[in-house]
Amino acid sequence: MKRLIFLVYAALFAMVATAQDLYVYSVIGKVEVQKDGSWSQLQKRMKLSADDVIKVAENSALSILDRKAEKVYSVGKSDAKKVSAVIDNVKGNQKSATSQFMAHASKSLFNGGSDKISHEAAGCTYRGDIIENDIAKTILAKQKGDKLAAINNANTDYAVTFEVIERATGKIAAPNVKLGDQAFFRIKNNSDKMLYVNVIDIDANGNLFDCLPIDEAHTLSHLMIPANSTVDLKEFPIEFAEPKGTDCMVLIAMEEPYDLRLVNKMLQTKGIEPSAKCAVGLYRKVFVVQ
Repeated sequence: MKRLIFLVYAALFAMVATAQDLYVYSVIGKVEVQKDGSWSQLQKRMKLSADDVIKVAENSALSILDRKAEKVYSVGKSDAKKVSAVIDNVKGNQKSATSQFMAHASKSLFNGGSDKISHEAAGCTYRGDIIENDIAKTILAKQKGDKLAAINNANTDYAVTFEVIERATGKIAAPNVKLGDQAFFRIKNNSDKMLYVNVIDIDANGNLFDCLPIDEAHTLSHLMIPANSTVDLKEFPIEFAEPKGTDCMVLIAMEEPYDLRLVNKMLQTKGIEPSAKCAVGLYRKVFVVQ
């Protein structure tokens, strides 16, 4: 009887394993898979099996889509492990693909959605601007009457921080920078939630800009940071430009993807009433452009 029970459990496990339909959803940095004794870089849309061995380098990230289970698993730094073990480690932090957005993201992955990164993309038009409106109202409430450039880092709903890293040296940029200096963001998600991020730049004239672009398919998968992870966004460098003076950067983190350009627009729209509409992660840094 025990043997029969064991065989039944084994059959059920095999059914679960084969039920997975795993694909690479997004890659940030160095993420490799072992094939025939050698390691190669993973690419978006690559098919994975539960027994594939993968590793995620420091300050890198991988997101895996289980198409049948309609889940996305986001993974930070990891030593060489089977895909099944990696997924088990992050279960509970996965994002459901049953929402309208994840259905759109899954469709984009397999139906030729463009991976092109653009500041001119149309935004998340398939679901309106409700999320952006809620983010703006929440940020205004957290400002407590101050300017956005003076917002308190303690007024955050998620433990998120960032550093600006010099491209030339790999060192953390000093508070005083020069015109033309180039850098990239090192973003730390110290929360237990997978988060989407972007950074508002407030220049010396008070103008608001989005620092990180979105993809034309509007998935924002390249800006999805795993829980308890650090990611270097080297592919999206920034350059300090005119005007000279105080330059403030504010990281915005959210559990849902959002279009920061719409958030910026609403933050500058008169008559919007502050209210705590949603959970938003915030972190501010100030630079002086010389």
